[in-house]
Amino acid sequence: MPNTAPKQNDLVDVLGHRAKVGVLVPASNTIVEPEMAAMQPPGVTNHVSRMSRVKRPAHDLEKYKKYLGASVDMEAAIDVLIACEPDIIVHGHSVDSLAKGMVGADAMKQKMESMSGGIPVMLPAHALLKALEKLGTPKNLGILTPWMPPADEACAAFFNEAGYDVMAIKGLQHPTPLHIATATPDVLNKAVDEINVDGVDCIIKVGTNSSMSFLVEEMEARLGKPVLTVNVITYWAGLRTLGIEDRVKGFGQLAANH
Repeated sequence: MPNTAPKQNDLVDVLGHRAKVGVLVPASNTIVEPEMAAMQPPGVTNHVSRMSRVKRPAHDLEKYKKYLGASVDMEAAIDVLIACEPDIIVHGHSVDSLAKGMVGADAMKQKMESMSGGIPVMLPAHALLKALEKLGTPKNLGILTPWMPPADEACAAFFNEAGYDVMAIKGLQHPTPLHIATATPDVLNKAVDEINVDGVDCIIKVGTNSSMSFLVEEMEARLGKPVLTVNVITYWAGLRTLGIEDRVKGFGQLAANH
């Protein structure tokens, strides 16, 4: 049964009486907030704080690689966010959590939880691994990113390190975060079909500023396999960490059935 009981503390929020979810995003991100808002169960509210811009120059791939995993003004954004006392912080910036491998993701989580005063943090990297485990660890992955090649390489290395085989990866090579948000359903569907090569068991979409959450159900029906898109999976994992087990319909089989 879903957790519908109010939280047992001195201050029970009227709207977020089951949970308040803090959402941390880069300043330029326009997709995480509305997609995660669409997934809110009754009695759960989302509260967004923005980090400063991460400027990765698409014309200079050496500098682009150097800045992977370098969040800007994260501590200040967390300090603002924790004023509303969220029950968990979900991080809406996937490349940062993937760029430095599994050890880097663990260190990032620990650092953020220290900044937050002990509020638990769900990173996209950890959420995707949790989702794959829940699906029975489908071994062969096709991965779609919005990024340039250095970020694609870091992403593939992360999943390889975790024990998965990346059979196909495609980066859409958007030059800026604002360009990422322009990816249309046609572009995303075509790219997913391209990485759905023979042997792929599961499709993963990373990059939080392109909108694929509302396309997942149709994609899974067409492809006959799970499609994990990062905003859905990070929010799903955050809810499950809080013990909120509501099945969220319309965002793919994982959120609907697990």
